[in-house]
Amino acid sequence: MTDQTYTSKKAAQAAARKEHGKDYAKRYEVQEVELGTNEWIIIEKAPVVTTGKPERIEQNGVKRPGPGKCLEVWEWLDENGNCMPKDLQPVAEAKGWNLNNAQIELYQWRKFNGIAGRQAKAAK
Repeated sequence: MTDQTYTSKKAAQAAARKEHGKDYAKRYEVQEVELGTNEWIIIEKAPVVTTGKPERIEQNGVKRPGPGKCLEVWEWLDENGNCMPKDLQPVAEAKGWNLNNAQIELYQWRKFNGIAGRQAKAAK
């Protein structure tokens, strides 16, 4: 941009609009040269760098969930391994998870990890 200064913010905005069109605010901003000097310049904004969404791991046709309650269930299952839906109920109540959602996440976690069929009954 130029080093030209303006006596008011309004004048700088008008000059920017004249030079860059109505959408000047997308790429340029009007800024005071030094606080209290009442001199204004038009400068180009720094480009916004977006990193995008983080890649989610996919296995067996199921994607690992993003941040939230579902991920909390999956992390608990990663630590404690496969369990029966009835064993998940007290944990869900203690952690404030919706029981139905926690059970659905259990089945998705099993599919993700390639665990098929029913779990064998524990010996008594």
